[in-house]
Amino acid sequence: MNPFFIPIYQLYLLQLENYEIFRYWRLLFLKGYVSPNEPLRKSIVWTQKALGILVLAVVCYVGSLAIVLFSTSALFALAYLIFGLFLFPVFYTLALFILFPIDTLIKFVVITQAKQLLSSSNHAKVIAIAGSYGKTTMKNVISYVLSTKFNVITTPESVNTPIGVAQWFLKNFKQTTDIVIMEMGEHYRGDIAYLCTITPPDFAVLTGINEAHLERLQTLETSIATMFEIVEHAKENAAIFLNADDEHIRNKYKKYSNGKQISFYSSLNNPLTKLKTAKKVFDEQKLHWSCTTETVGNITIPLLGEYAISDVVAAILIGKILGMSVDDIKKGIASLSPISHRLEPIQGKGGVLVIDDSYNGNPDGVYEAIRVLSRFKNRRKIFITPGLVELGDKAVLIHEEIGRALAEVADCVILIKNSVTPYIEKGLKEKKFDESKIIWFNTAIDAHASLPNIMKENDVILFQNDWGDQYI
Repeated sequence: MNPFFIPIYQLYLLQLENYEIFRYWRLLFLKGYVSPNEPLRKSIVWTQKALGILVLAVVCYVGSLAIVLFSTSALFALAYLIFGLFLFPVFYTLALFILFPIDTLIKFVVITQAKQLLSSSNHAKVIAIAGSYGKTTMKNVISYVLSTKFNVITTPESVNTPIGVAQWFLKNFKQTTDIVIMEMGEHYRGDIAYLCTITPPDFAVLTGINEAHLERLQTLETSIATMFEIVEHAKENAAIFLNADDEHIRNKYKKYSNGKQISFYSSLNNPLTKLKTAKKVFDEQKLHWSCTTETVGNITIPLLGEYAISDVVAAILIGKILGMSVDDIKKGIASLSPISHRLEPIQGKGGVLVIDDSYNGNPDGVYEAIRVLSRFKNRRKIFITPGLVELGDKAVLIHEEIGRALAEVADCVILIKNSVTPYIEKGLKEKKFDESKIIWFNTAIDAHASLPNIMKENDVILFQNDWGDQYI
């Protein structure tokens, strides 16, 4: 092994854990201190922060080497030159502490500039979206619909932290911008509330709440309170849009609404929503949903998930508040297209349909993926997954339930070996699923390489979730 790979690999793990020291050291010993226990899927992204930490760590390494060289024998210094490479996690930790005041100051300046820039606009509206799942699809649907009339800017994928949002905003916001649509991410209690202080929402959308991220949030109640921060910390006169199909939202919204203007949206015509849909049909050949809404009439939605209907309902409600015409709204809906890695249909060879759902990693996303697969009636259905991450003490129960649900739909299940997929197998077996149709691979790379030998003409194969290098 190239010895210089070791410190780069160790820095990559630090970046994967968002520079959280305690999680980093835990991952080092779980994943492999000097080399990974299995091939890495990705590589380090050389951000300014990563480069700064590396430079400081190298300075610490060279400085300590000089001290050793001048205070001990040359032989010992030569040994340290080599084995000192193994101390880079210590140097990275030290670098983080050294950089902390500078990093904090930079973030404060950038975020303050973003706040000032937004406050200088007297007409731009902020639409903020939070939730355990469904944020990106909702963001894209609203963006497509509103863009037919307004100048809209939308946060790109994975830009949902305070500094990320602020930097993106400073780069993209213009005085001609009418609408700012952004995702609000969360790791801990208070994260969404803080984001609301940077870009206070005029419209707040809560997509749903489930067990995703319980590893950090610890309890479902904490998760519920965290997601509802978008409601509590939106502007006093903000329009709030809640997913009536989510039981946690239905059960808790009165506790957090504080008298704000609440509207509900639904794909299942929940009684809480005023805008209903009818004649809902999925076309497995054309890969779209069609339905009729009370406001805009007949529409076609080229997305596979049924939840997309509720996203369109939310977009219609927002569009009407903003004064959009029916024609503009329908034009925006017609312009929708599948979203990358989120139930994205890809036509393969031999009539094989690949459904790429590799980004979605939460329980509701899995169950929706299974429902999508079930709608293909006369095709062999294959489901491939490494399971879900960050579910805390709910991981076992949720994966067993996934297995039971899959047993009712899939003809073949491909599992990647890790800490959670044995529980999916257990759920499959409980439902008497044919064990010969459960196929195991050590890595996702191995599984993908073997697919040509597994797939048959006209199959539907769904890739559900990706397993990041930071998980075991």
